[in-house]
Amino acid sequence: MALYYDLPVYRDTYKLILKIFECTKDFSKEYKYTLGQDMKRDALQLVRSIYRANKSTNKMEHLEAFMDDFELLKLEIRLCVDI
Repeated sequence: MALYYDLPVYRDTYKLILKIFECTKDFSKEYKYTLGQDMKRDALQLVRSIYRANKSTNKMEHLEAFMDDFELLKLEIRLCVDI
């Protein structure tokens, strides 16, 4: 079994987190501490879901949580385009 940090989905998610942290630092205060914080939290939740799915025997539960969190993050990113 591969370690979670060797998985391509983990590496891509990690790059996404770094990009989100980089982009949200330029948000205005109004958005930095609301939408920006939510985006960071949700992106970190993605990594947590990958870790849990990799160590669990019932991966589907955690992968569904990953997909839910990913869809929410995509919505938050679309909201940022209007900022």
